[in-house]
Amino acid sequence: MWAMGHDRYSDFTCRADAAMDDTPEARRALCRYRYDALDRIAVVDPEAQEAVSRFYQKNRLTVEIQGAVRRRLLHGEDRLLAEYKTEGSSVRADLLGTDMQGSVLEAVSGQERQSLAYSPYGHRAQGGPFSGFNGERADPVTGHYLLGKGYRAFNPVLMRFNSPDSLSPFGRGGLNAYAYCQGDPVNRSDPGGHISSPFLARMRMHFKPRSSVTIENLPDEMIGKILERLSFTDVNELGKASTRLNSAIAMQAAWHLKKRWAGGNNPSALSRLNDVVKNDPSHSFSAFRNDHFKTGFEEAVNNVDQIMSNQIQAAKRAEQSFFEEFTGISNASHYEFGEQLAIKRQEHARSPDILREINRDAGKRTRLTGAKFTSIGRKADMMRLVAEIRTALNSP
Repeated sequence: MWAMGHDRYSDFTCRADAAMDDTPEARRALCRYRYDALDRIAVVDPEAQEAVSRFYQKNRLTVEIQGAVRRRLLHGEDRLLAEYKTEGSSVRADLLGTDMQGSVLEAVSGQERQSLAYSPYGHRAQGGPFSGFNGERADPVTGHYLLGKGYRAFNPVLMRFNSPDSLSPFGRGGLNAYAYCQGDPVNRSDPGGHISSPFLARMRMHFKPRSSVTIENLPDEMIGKILERLSFTDVNELGKASTRLNSAIAMQAAWHLKKRWAGGNNPSALSRLNDVVKNDPSHSFSAFRNDHFKTGFEEAVNNVDQIMSNQIQAAKRAEQSFFEEFTGISNASHYEFGEQLAIKRQEHARSPDILREINRDAGKRTRLTGAKFTSIGRKADMMRLVAEIRTALNSP
């Protein structure tokens, strides 16, 4: 027979007791449950398997970890959408098809498609994905549903709860302390294990009319996520939709300019911005002419200017250090490097190996000097574009 009970430290134990035999040898714990401070199941510890840790987002189960296996549930509002499972380097994603009560009826992955069926009270013979009847997680040992995040165990085979409702018989739990959904699981639900409610009423609450959501009502962070996918041209056009969008987009666009233009390593971003602000006929409505964007633009310019100046100085130091190493002269100039190069070539004209090393050093000088002038040229091109953009941003 099954026996369940609480022990100390918020633990809950499921035991298997041999009939008419109360000796310690005949009694053993098949599974232990640990609860968190909010009275939700935090750990399921079956005797024959690794313990399962559960994690919640608000009051919704979202993650289970069992050894190397991690399962994550993805929801859309109140609907269960998918399960994502990883085990070492192995990854499996199942798209879950549910009915209006949230019961998983189909699980589709890249490898297979599995159909699930339940009795009216939620019993299913076959295994399945992470969640099942009414979107609830079946206990791995008993197959029961621990409703209310572990408050009461519902037995889908016996079609009743294993323990009485604390709100019965004189409270809202009803006269029958063990009944599930007042004997009508098709039209009622009881996710908390206390009080069942008509399913149609839940449907009306779930699908009640909502105020329309437009991009103008979105928080700035979400607008920023949208801008990540847009070109500067599209950002500019979107900013003309309203004053609210113009201001929000200006701030977010400045941040994304800094990100796209980080370190000056993406000069094309600046060129595209220049094309947009110079060629926009309705420039007075452009988000890029908003003071928020102008401030962010100048911050980005100062940041990249400092980075590129540091790169130029680093290139100069590398070149100077090599000149001094090659010539043995402190603060050696290009002219002095050239003189020493000619002297060494003449001295070792009959030594091919040494001459080859000298020529390698000459090539290194060319590369270092080229890198220096490339950095200087990139900064000059950047500042030319910056000057053009400043003029366009401040034009009447």
